[in-house]
Formats: sequence, C-alpha cells, structure tokens
Amino acid sequence: MTKKFFSITVEKKIIFCLTLWFSFLWVVPGQGEIHVQKQVLDNGLTVILKEVHTSPVIALQMWVKVGSADESDDEAGMSHLIEHMLFKGTVKRKAGEIAREIETAGGNINAWTSHDQTVFHIIIPSRYFLTGLDVLADAIQNSCFDPEELEREKEVVLEEIKMRMDQPSGKLHRALFATSYKVHPYGRPVIGFKKTVEKFNQKKIVEYYRKWYTPDNMVLIVAGDIQSPRALRAIKNAFKNFASHLKAGSKRLVEPPQKEFRNIILREDVQKAYLNMAFHIPAVTHGDSYALDVLASVLGEGDSSRLFQKVKSEEKLVYSINAYSFTPKDPGIFMIGSVLEGNNVKPALASILREIYRLQQEPPSSQEIRRAKINLESEFIYGKETVQGEARKLGYFETVLGNVAYEQVYLDRINRVTPQDISRVARKYFYPRNLTVGLLLPEKTCPYIVGKSLRKAVFQVEKPPFTALDALNPVTKKYILPNGSTLIVREVHRLPLVAIEVVFLGGVRFEERENNGINNFVAEMLTKGTAKRSALQIAEEIESMAGEISGFSGRNSFGISCTVLSQFFEQGLDLLADVLLNPSFPQDELEKKRADILAAIEQQQDQPFAFALNTFDDVFFQNHPYSMNLLGSKENVGKFTSEDLRDYYFSLACPRNMVITIVGDVEPKPTKKKVETLFQGLSDRAPHYPIVPRELPPTSIREKKISRGKKGQAQVMLGFPGVDVKNPDKYPLKVLNAVLAGQGGRLFSELRDKESLAYLVTSFEWEGLDPGYIAFYLGCTPSKVERAIQGIKRQIQKITEEKVSRKELKRAQNYLLGNFSIEHQTNKSWAKDLAFNERYGLGYGYSRFFLDKILQVSREDVQRIARQYLDLDKYTLVVVLPEETSAIP
Repeated sequence: MTKKFFSITVEKKIIFCLTLWFSFLWVVPGQGEIHVQKQVLDNGLTVILKEVHTSPVIALQMWVKVGSADESDDEAGMSHLIEHMLFKGTVKRKAGEIAREIETAGGNINAWTSHDQTVFHIIIPSRYFLTGLDVLADAIQNSCFDPEELEREKEVVLEEIKMRMDQPSGKLHRALFATSYKVHPYGRPVIGFKKTVEKFNQKKIVEYYRKWYTPDNMVLIVAGDIQSPRALRAIKNAFKNFASHLKAGSKRLVEPPQKEFRNIILREDVQKAYLNMAFHIPAVTHGDSYALDVLASVLGEGDSSRLFQKVKSEEKLVYSINAYSFTPKDPGIFMIGSVLEGNNVKPALASILREIYRLQQEPPSSQEIRRAKINLESEFIYGKETVQGEARKLGYFETVLGNVAYEQVYLDRINRVTPQDISRVARKYFYPRNLTVGLLLPEKTCPYIVGKSLRKAVFQVEKPPFTALDALNPVTKKYILPNGSTLIVREVHRLPLVAIEVVFLGGVRFEERENNGINNFVAEMLTKGTAKRSALQIAEEIESMAGEISGFSGRNSFGISCTVLSQFFEQGLDLLADVLLNPSFPQDELEKKRADILAAIEQQQDQPFAFALNTFDDVFFQNHPYSMNLLGSKENVGKFTSEDLRDYYFSLACPRNMVITIVGDVEPKPTKKKVETLFQGLSDRAPHYPIVPRELPPTSIREKKISRGKKGQAQVMLGFPGVDVKNPDKYPLKVLNAVLAGQGGRLFSELRDKESLAYLVTSFEWEGLDPGYIAFYLGCTPSKVERAIQGIKRQIQKITEEKVSRKELKRAQNYLLGNFSIEHQTNKSWAKDLAFNERYGLGYGYSRFFLDKILQVSREDVQRIARQYLDLDKYTLVVVLPEETSAIP
C-alpha cells in the first residue's frame, strides 16, 4: 500500500468544511491525553501547538497561504524563489548560517512550494526548540534578499529547472498540467520558467514578499516534545514586532469546463513509454471528493486494485500503474499514470477506460470498499508516528480547510461513502470530453502515434449502457528460538501499529556475475504466491488490514518487511510466516515480475543520478560484487527460473541466518510464543555462505567519462575507499561527511551558495560488511564540469590541510544525533535498526554505542581520517555528459 496522505509535493484531499475563526485559545481533544491548541495572535498570526512526548524531537512549520497559483504570468516561479531566498541571509545571519545553525543543533531545515502554499519547516531535538524558533522567526521576518545572493540563487533555480526536465515523469507531469489547465494557474509549473526566473530582481521579489508574507496570511505549527504554555510565550515574543504590510489576496482565474478531448505527445531519449491520464474533478471542499478518494483506492492503489489486476497482472500491458485524486484548493484532476512499452499505449489506454466504464456500471464490492476505507484511515495513524507528519496534517487542515480538527470530520464522511457513490462520481466525471492524455515516448523505438489516432483509440472504447510504544523507554527482549533463529521484540504502545522485519545475510555481496540480480528477484517474488495463497490473495489480505508487506534486497542482505494495525497483528504474522516458509515462486507471477525488473533496469538509464551511481560502482569496485547493479543484469534476469530462485532462497533462508524483529503495540512473551509456533517448520539447517572476493585498495587515479542522452545536466561523482561496519574509523568518517554535506555543510555553502555551480551538490558515505566508499556528487551544466571537479578537490584539499572548526564539529555531531532521532520515530525504522544491527554482528543495542562514539570524535580525528581516506592521488572519478558534449570543456 502506498502511503500518500499529506504529501509535501502536492496538496492532498480532505473535503468540505465549515471555516472556523478563533481569536482565543482553544483545545481539541485528540487520542488519549494529546491535545491541539490554537491561538490567533494580536498581529493575526495563527499558532497551533500539539504536544507529543514520545521522542525528544520538535517540528516547526510555517505555512504561508501563497503558492504558484497566486502568481501572475510574469511572476511564475516567484513563490518558489522566495522559498529559496528566505534561507539566504538576514540582518542577523549571513548566507549559509541559517542551515548551519540548525544542523549544529542536530536538526534539519528545508522548505517546499506547492500550488497553494509555501511551507518552511524545521525538525530539531526538543532541547533546541528556542534555537529553531529563533532561526525560523528571523528568516520569515528579516530576510535581506541581497541582490548578489539573489543572482546566485537564480542560477541554482535554473539548474533545478534543468534537473527536473531531465526526469521523464516530471517532464510529462508538467506537460499534462499545462494541457489540462488552459486558464487556471495550476497549468504552470510551481518552479516557474527559465524566462521568468531570469527576469526577477530584488524590487519584484520584495514587493511580492511584502504582499503575501504577512502574519494574518500565515500559520505556525509546532508539534512534538513541548510544553504548550512555555512554547506559546516564546512564540509571542519571537513575533511581537511582526506586522502586516499589505493585505494579501488575489483573484485566481476560473478554469472553464473542458468540452473536448485533449492530448499532448512528447518524444524524448527514454527507454520506456510513460502514459498519464487526467479527468477534471472538483476542489477539496466539494462533497464528491470523499467518494473520489475511495474511488482512487479501489481503482488504482495497491496490487489488489482493479487497474493493477486487469491491466498489469492479467493483460500484461504495463509495468506499473496507479490512480490518484488530486483535490487542491481549486478544482483538481483525477490522474492515472503508467509505465509501459510504446507499442502497448493504445491497448493499455483502451483497457484502462474499460475498467473505468465497468466501475461506472458495477459498484465496487463491500470488500473493496472496506479495504479502501481502512487504507485511507490508516494514513492518519501512520502519519502520527512522526512529529513532522503531525505538523503537516495540522497545517494542511488549517490553511486549506480552515479547521485544524478536521480529521474526524473527514473519517466520518469517508465512512459514509457507499458503492453507489463510487459509481455515481465515476459516471459524473470520467468521460472522453473531460479527458486529457499525456504521452512521453521513446523517440527512436516507439511506433508513430499522433493526436488523431489517440483520440480515435479513446472514442472507440465502447461505454456500456447505464443500468439502474513509549519510544523513550521501550521494553526490548531478545530470544534465541529452539530452531536457532533470533527474535527481538520491542514494546511501543503509543499507537495501534506493529512493524516486523526479517533479515537474512545475502544481497549483491553474495552474488557473482552469472547470477547478479537473483537476490532482488527473490525478494520481489516472496509476496507473489505461497503453497496456499496466490499473489492476489496476499495483496487482498494485507490491504484489507491496512498493512504493507514487501520483500527487500540490498548490498548485504535480503528479507521482508511487514507493517499492520495491531488489531490485525496475529493475522499479519500468519501471512508473513506463510510467505517466508512456503514461497512458491509461481511461473506466471515470475514472468510478470521478470518484465517489471527488466523495465526497471531500463528505466535506470532515464534517471541521471541512478545511471551515474551504477557507473561509479562499476568503476570503483574492480573485484568485489558491490560493483554490480542491485537489480541485476538484463541477461541474468531474462533467464532465471523458478527453480533458480527457490534453490537460492532456501540456501540462505535458514534459522541461523535469520533475525526477526517486532516493534510496536505487542507484548514480548505472547509474541515469542506465536513466533515459535508459526516458525517451528523452518528446519535448523546450515546456510550456504559463498566466498566473497576481497577488494584491493586502488593504487592510482581511475577516471571514466561517458557521453549519453539528450540531457540538460552533467553528473559528476568522485569517490574514495571507505570502511566496513565494524571499523572504528566509521565514526570520524561520518562526522567528516556531515561537515561537508547538508545545507549547512561546506559543499553546499561553497559550491552552490557562493559559486552557483549546481542545484544539488553533496557527499555521502556508506559502509557494508565489506568496505564501501565516501563520494562527492554534483549535477551541473556541462560547461561547469571542470570548475565543479576543481571545486570538489579544493574542498578535499582544505579539509585535509586544516582542522575543522569547533563550530563545524559541533554542527556535524549534532546533525548526526538529531537526524538519528528524526529517522527513528516510526516502529518500522526501529525494527530495521534492531534487525540489521543484530544480523550484521553489531548487536541489537548498538545504536546507543554508535551515538556515544559520534560524540567522542575530535577535530584531530576528523583531520586524520581526511588525510587517511581522501587521497587525491587515488580517487575514482565518473563524469556523465550529455551526448552532444564529447569532452569536458
């Protein structure tokens, strides 16, 4: 099941509301003793507070009620650029200091812009609440909009525009919206256009900012480990001098009804075809949006949905397919998207329409409706696992719907949706004249398709006639079961959720060239059938529990993840046991999955970073299997048999190679008994571990330059040998990387902020059971490649020659510790942490030891590690250039 509620990239659903306006403090009862408090300050700023004391973390979010839809044509992209500029310096803080101060406190700061809102968000350890508040208040009220910084940031945004245009799905999404909306500003990309961004100047930016960034047009959300009275006092003080400048407001153009079928067809240098469909639907405040939410789930969410079962599984016309009801502030669109072969476009389009028409005449079953409603309700529950999820929900409810307590209203309305409502709204909105189809086709290999033939394909489809845990002090128990497997259970009773992880040593590390990809194939097939359940039955059963179950595979391991509501724990555990003990690897499902994996391998060619990373791995590792693609090679994937997968799986799926972790609303002793009973059939045989080749350290520089694809950007990746998971150098190496990476790090500050070389520049390190690497990545205009490489080298040289400052060290350490808390808010994240640490020989309680070690790293340690590992005479460099650029300038 795909969790999509309150996405930060698109405004999400939630329906008709009565706008409530309060000028006094009020309290909304939540679950248990958790309350939401709201107050409108004297200056008009709305403040919403929610105490959540399960983790020492706080989320601060400032929601500004302005987005790209409030811009004029010549202002396109201004909301997004201001989002960037608010972090580019104030009277009190210079450019780069805002992010650096937050990261020094162990937090993250970022922002996003949508059609209807601009949101600035900080997540930070609770002991630094006042720091986070001061930084956010300073940025909102006192941004300088320095002309030089503005020009540099415009270059960064132009790089971001190029980056997004290099993504096939993003390019088609942009074209689809521009074709669907002829009048309304939703048709413009949120990020704007090159021609508009280039013309922005300080005067225009400040005028726009002063118009919209007024306290009565903003909502501040604070969720997490706070004391509300104390927090409110601090907030009032932080914004006491914040006053309105001009009254915010604009009149958006109204999109007229669509009366004719529309299409847009693009041809690009891509491997697969991309098909998007859009029907106009009402805004979030319309009563039909409830039924449309349920309809989207029934039609195209999950493996048991109608489109997945018919168009993908049965007819094998697509590699992936989904449906989504986009209901923002103004009328939205219902979208259906798929990836497929070019010669399947017309058959797939017809098949999708037939399923839509069938839904118009055949209301969904009670089982389908129940599954959809459970999944919609579960999104609220899953959202409560993190404080940033809580804040996003509250911010959306207040800014879009005017009612911060709208959750129960929405759930009540969803539960009233009937099967007849689903058919009614399908008939009301899903018809050819209200449809826009977008296609992105491979320019060389795809059959020729024009708009007229596409229109004919749509109208030829006959429509049948209508007939009437306490996370701070969790109880954790470890058991060695009679068959030799390890079970770890952690009690967390805060929410009715349970996460289960099962991990085996394996992954690409155990592969050879001849069977590269077998771990991924096995993991993908684990949920595709057992001795007593088909793939569809597995999908229906887990989705009826509002849960998720999926296999995974990586560099060092493979296994399976499962998350369910605690009321379904026993049923979910039974399903998981069946999947692990009795996978059947059925031939029909194997062929479907083979096609999916082959398509995914080809799609990697379309993704600039994925292609660069795969190429870098292949060049960096000369002997070790880490060099190979996690998805495998097309040759191997094309020949694997059910017997190959079964033999490989059972050679490693042995008790002594298995760690099971269960985290959530459970009790250890009864859970241990259930697991023992279910897994007693797993015989105590020895796993077969292959001999893993040793990678010798490089003795010279390795470089590879590739020209490929009609892209706007070049990709640069430069890296050095790293360490394994047990090497004590990993701790200073992580601190070193944290000094370099992040918005407050040296790379961002020097290469993006000062030199405007790229939108995205970073470093990253990873360690496996064998040594990994530390690498530097940057995407830039081809003409800037040489400058980018030299810029990276300068930063490497500097960090080897000079000790990092005490301030940088503190920021890096706090950033690592703060991010650990941020990343470990959910049961699933803890289940993974416990499982991998135990299986990799570190011990399930390793995390506390890890955090202590990070705090012990000194400035001298960082310099020693930099000198030891960042050797500019022994690096690996990969540069991927657009095909028309044959050499680095």
